[in-house]
Amino acid sequence: MNQPKTARVHMSLRNYLLAVGIILATLAAGARAQQSLGDIVKEYNFDWLIGKWVGQTSEGDKIQVIYKWELDKHLVTIDLKWPDYEHRGMIFYVPAADEVVQIGVDNKGGTWKGTWTAEANKGILKIEHTKADGEIQKMAIIYSKVDDKTMKTELYGVRDTGELEAQPRGSLEYKHKAIKTEKKAADKPRDTSKKQQKAKDKSSPVQGSKEVP
Repeated sequence: MNQPKTARVHMSLRNYLLAVGIILATLAAGARAQQSLGDIVKEYNFDWLIGKWVGQTSEGDKIQVIYKWELDKHLVTIDLKWPDYEHRGMIFYVPAADEVVQIGVDNKGGTWKGTWTAEANKGILKIEHTKADGEIQKMAIIYSKVDDKTMKTELYGVRDTGELEAQPRGSLEYKHKAIKTEKKAADKPRDTSKKQQKAKDKSSPVQGSKEVP
């Protein structure tokens, strides 16, 4: 026996709404489960990396690097300086590849691209540096926390297999420093007492004045 046309329409509409509800629920669950860079940094206890760090090479050159949160902790910006060299970079999470990526550029025309991993409470950055002339250098930098105010970095060469060399080529310690915020001139209170006093002096008659010989 055939179902009435009205019943078939109601059933089709119900199935459609049910399908839409399932799709929306799936998308909502995926959005809630989506990790941000901030989530990953917190999970691996690398919050300490954020801030200003200052180190000094064996030659006495000062190196300063600032890691700063941006875009609701979906991005970390990097501002690195030392004599005659500057670098700007970004660290972000790529969900499709499930990778934490770092890219950057320097004032020598070089570009940088690498990925972050974590192992034994250390952050490992495998990065590729392409110089302005096209030469490519591969290296790895291991970041570790010495104490609340000290960070240590170790520079390793990377073999063709992708493995790190057995011994570091160099290391450097950095000290955590407070970031000073400069006050704008507009934020400073204006001292109007002197101007008011001058205006008062001009408007008041001078009494008993004497000319100095």
